[in-house]
Amino acid sequence: MYKLVILFLPPFAWATFEQGWQKFLGMAEQMPGLRKEAVGDIDELVFGPPNMNYKKVHELYFDSREALEAALSSEAGQKAGQWLHSFTQGRFLLMIAKHMEATPEQFKKTQDAGKR
Repeated sequence: MYKLVILFLPPFAWATFEQGWQKFLGMAEQMPGLRKEAVGDIDELVFGPPNMNYKKVHELYFDSREALEAALSSEAGQKAGQWLHSFTQGRFLLMIAKHMEATPEQFKKTQDAGKR
């Protein structure tokens, strides 16, 4: 699974940002192959450069890198991307990441293997 990760810097005006972000959500959710989304408001920058004090994270998940690329290249992806640049005035960071998860059972196996 792959995900598109968007980190948003503090907007110039929150009300305008929230309206723009809601519109972006609707547009992004039209991208083909989108499997799930995760969104979070960032409470605190624990460590890092103060100019990187992001306020929101939005993750869009796809089955594969190819599916993610196809979604970005689609008409819906292009429109969402143009709107993203417009409403944020470029105040975001965009990344592609391979997504992996482990269950508690898998943690236990890894910990037990390390003890041998």
